[in-house]
Amino acid sequence: MTGLVRAEFRKAFSTKLWWALLVPVVVLSLLVNLFGGLFTASLADAHAGTGVPPILLGSLAYSLSLTSVFAALYGVVTAAAEFRHRTITTAYLTAQGRGRVFTAKAVSTGAVGALYAAATVVVGVLAGLVAHSGLPGVGALAAVTAVGLLVAALWAVLGTALGTVISNQATALVVTLVYMLVAETLLSLLLGRSDNPVAAGLAAYLPVNAGDVAVYDVAGRALLGDGTQLAELLAGVSRPPPWWGALLVLAAWTAAAAATAWLVGRRRDIT
Repeated sequence: MTGLVRAEFRKAFSTKLWWALLVPVVVLSLLVNLFGGLFTASLADAHAGTGVPPILLGSLAYSLSLTSVFAALYGVVTAAAEFRHRTITTAYLTAQGRGRVFTAKAVSTGAVGALYAAATVVVGVLAGLVAHSGLPGVGALAAVTAVGLLVAALWAVLGTALGTVISNQATALVVTLVYMLVAETLLSLLLGRSDNPVAAGLAAYLPVNAGDVAVYDVAGRALLGDGTQLAELLAGVSRPPPWWGALLVLAAWTAAAAATAWLVGRRRDIT
């Protein structure tokens, strides 16, 4: 298994895809957190000595939410490209079990997703320093970073599962983007308009919203003392679970997608 994981990492870093997606991640983090830092600095100047909360944490959480999209796209393209270029045949024939191939690929894509989140935080903190906003507390920053790393890694694995199940690269990309950027937003709006409070609360348990709630809740606890308000405002949901519950929800979605990919991969004809 170690050899398969090592091979997947070699494949990952021998192509341009990982850094091609890293570039927009870095640019978005720079822009979003530069604005957040400037906003924090302006508040500090206007309310000197009043203890302005570290708003940079909020912009970091928002940029980590955007990063999860690129992590998912990386997983989708990496998995589907194997079928597009027919390299999956060699991988299946040389490995002892197709499930091992998927597991090794999930490990490598998850690591790259976490790398994207780490780059987001590093660039975001530097942008905040450039904007003279000051650094948030070490504990709060570490908490937001840790949750952001987990969310991005889970989304990369979920994307890998989607790329394996759909296998057609263009279709997998379109489905992922449409769902993450459009379909879940519309579904959340429909659920939110329901008169049934249980149905309205389901929006927080959709995969994109769950990842967003996790990072927003942690940032909100440092900013407001309670992350529920920030999660409801930025994720557009009502009565969201705490960050750890949202992480478990996203992990459950990822596990379901991975199990589906494992079953489909076992039965797919690769000749």
